[in-house]
Amino acid sequence: MRRLLKNWKILLLLSLLFVSLVSLSFNGLALGVDFKGGTIFELHLAEKPESAQQLSTVTSIIQQRMDSFGLRDTKVSTFGEEFVVAQIAETDPERIEELEVLLKTQGKFEAFLDGNLLFTGSDIIQIVKDPGRGYGFQQGAQQLISWNLPFTLNQEAAVNFSKKAFHKCAILSYSVEQGNQYDCELTYFFIDRPANAVLVIPRDVLELDRQLLLLGNPADDIPQGVEISELLDNSAIPYFVVDNNLSEKQLSKLQEIAAEKDTVITHSLLGAEDKNALSALGFKLKEVELEGSARVSSDELGSAKIGFENQVPWTWNVTGAQQVIALSPSIANLEPFVERPENAQIFSDLSITGTAVDLETAQKRLDDLTILLETGSLPVPIDSISKETVSPFLGKEFLQSTFFIGFAAMVVVALVLYIRYRKLVLIGPMIFTGLSEVLLILGVASLIRYNLDLAAVTGILAAIGTGVDDQIIITDELLKGEVVAAESLTGRVKRAFFVIFAAASTVIVTMFPIIFFGFGLGKLVGFAITTITGVLIGVLITRPAYAEIARFFLGE
Repeated sequence: MRRLLKNWKILLLLSLLFVSLVSLSFNGLALGVDFKGGTIFELHLAEKPESAQQLSTVTSIIQQRMDSFGLRDTKVSTFGEEFVVAQIAETDPERIEELEVLLKTQGKFEAFLDGNLLFTGSDIIQIVKDPGRGYGFQQGAQQLISWNLPFTLNQEAAVNFSKKAFHKCAILSYSVEQGNQYDCELTYFFIDRPANAVLVIPRDVLELDRQLLLLGNPADDIPQGVEISELLDNSAIPYFVVDNNLSEKQLSKLQEIAAEKDTVITHSLLGAEDKNALSALGFKLKEVELEGSARVSSDELGSAKIGFENQVPWTWNVTGAQQVIALSPSIANLEPFVERPENAQIFSDLSITGTAVDLETAQKRLDDLTILLETGSLPVPIDSISKETVSPFLGKEFLQSTFFIGFAAMVVVALVLYIRYRKLVLIGPMIFTGLSEVLLILGVASLIRYNLDLAAVTGILAAIGTGVDDQIIITDELLKGEVVAAESLTGRVKRAFFVIFAAASTVIVTMFPIIFFGFGLGKLVGFAITTITGVLIGVLITRPAYAEIARFFLGE
């Protein structure tokens, strides 16, 4: 036995087992959603990515958004070419709902003035999170909380903005005390403006929205006095207003647009005849009736029963409008006055402001916009999201069941091996080798802080299964009775290892594409990683050690 313990293969195994035990003692195991609870999002992309790089960009942005959201134990992977799977250790329904909205948002940010594009989110080079420069909150009017998000544009966008904002304020009056009073034009900010769509708006919806926009809704960042025609014109989305039915002229124009736009966004109040006509032109119909948006006729505008202050205009929602902010005389190069556009001062440091009914809502709006601008827009929009939440209690049951199944499997393997060989002296080393492989795989996972989920544990079981197969091959070679008498135990072990290495190579070659292919089965990466790790540990460490132990006992 002393000679066996001096064998370098046995010493290597024992040393690595010690390292694994130390790592598990200090680091523990990083368990995935399946075992400690959490939520799994499955995001379906609206269209197939053009390349593996584009899909990688999608997963990277989603990962950044989840990290910026303050979540822990996040994991994002691809599944096929049109699905992204995101896992988080979070089960709070409110947080999950907020994250779902954030993930589904493509994040395409645009600013318009007079129907002209001023800049996009990609033109923003820095979000300034310095309270000294205005970032944060303050008490606003009407007991509302005002929030402010400063940012910096790149030089090209700053020049474009400054030129298009030049002298966009009209002088209303003058007084000695206050100087010039201006009426400045409005800048419209959009997120995920449906640029590839057409709006078909029933007249009742348009008239109600007209009144709602004029009244304003400070709680939803809608200022008073917004003209619906300006909102629609600045959205740069073609729109048609329907009185009773679409006219022949409107249908003719829509037929021309159908070659460039493929979707019609409309309200449920639009008649069935018009919907059929739009479908016949080849449009995909998207009916939107959002909670809190206009759902009454224009005849009811004067009714005291309708709480307009709590409604969000339908057109505001479907165009993706977020904020409407008036230019200032200084931004328009009127104070100080600059006569010629070529001499205009260039403004690169700007800010977006908004209001909310309380500090919590203001914080959420500021954080969400900050995350979207910092992470950028998704190159491919998200079509739909499905989610599954596993409670921590259910995850604990999964973990207990996994340990029980593993223990039961070891007992069954021991019984089968005893029935086959009738040699207790070999059963112990086989079980010890299998348990050693489990411990070494868990030790590696602990060292690299790899999240173990059900797929990863399945990979461990698969690796142990191949390990038992290899041990049987080694044992059979050592126990053969038909061998030439002069053939040594060493020769038989070498022949067994030829088969073992060939089988291991096949497993590794099969599993590698799952890990490295961008469009591979991303959900099975955990299975592939633990299987390859287990196979490598087996052929390099535990199988050679078992062969030495078996040779020692059979040699005696």
